[in-house]
Amino acid sequence: IETSSYYDWGKKKATMYLWSFCLNGSTILGRTWPEFIELINLLHKSFDTEKTKLIIYVHNLGYEFQFIRKWFEWDSIFAVKDRRPIHAIMKNGIEFKCSYILSNYALSYIGAKLTQRYPVQKDVGALDYSLVRHSKTPLTDSEVWYSAHDVQVVCSFIQQKIEDEGGINEIPLTNTGYVRRYCRE
Repeated sequence: IETSSYYDWGKKKATMYLWSFCLNGSTILGRTWPEFIELINLLHKSFDTEKTKLIIYVHNLGYEFQFIRKWFEWDSIFAVKDRRPIHAIMKNGIEFKCSYILSNYALSYIGAKLTQRYPVQKDVGALDYSLVRHSKTPLTDSEVWYSAHDVQVVCSFIQQKIEDEGGINEIPLTNTGYVRRYCRE
């Protein structure tokens, strides 16, 4: 998600003004939480997520989870510390995992160094974070592409991991999972 932070009567607040979602290489964009909820419900029905696993990777899930946690019912949440979940399963079976904890790198590094098979560059510097935006703020093509590139980088990174590891279920939850696997072997 893309968010704007601002102060309202001295209290810091934030609002989401654009969300992006990459599904098998196709990017979906929306501006409101009801649109995002509609997408999640459509994915739940289309993939029958109570029987079939659907994993959604989010880069820095700890931050974005603070926005989505109240919109959905959760079955389980695994966090490394307060407000830092790295894995969360919704009541409908959809799983969210943190690609930042998996990679241990910023999106710009992943796009520049780790997506050789499916190259996508993060669009660094395209957003002016000092501007306060909301869901009705007109966005430039550059602002929209900035968000789209973010999810495309994550999608490219995860696709490589799926291929390298032999399946999405073989990808460890964290970067240190590779070390644990190596020590076990």
